[in-house]
Amino acid sequence: MTGFELKMWRKGLKWTQAQAADEFGISLRSYVRYENTAPPRVVQLAIKALSLKFMMHDINCLDAELLRARLRILASSIH
Repeated sequence: MTGFELKMWRKGLKWTQAQAADEFGISLRSYVRYENTAPPRVVQLAIKALSLKFMMHDINCLDAELLRARLRILASSIH
């Protein structure tokens, strides 16, 4: 994941940088640095966990095939 992808992920959640830093339990300064370079692996894994957490809200509304597709994408992005 690049810093740009991290920024797009955050904006997709309509979070400020401060909100994202708070969710990750890191300083705002560290978070800004991750968006300008690349986040460490632990942050990338936390993003996957948060993405799954937010997907749980939609789990009963999603078509089964769409849900499987989203889970495949999420799982394949974990190296």
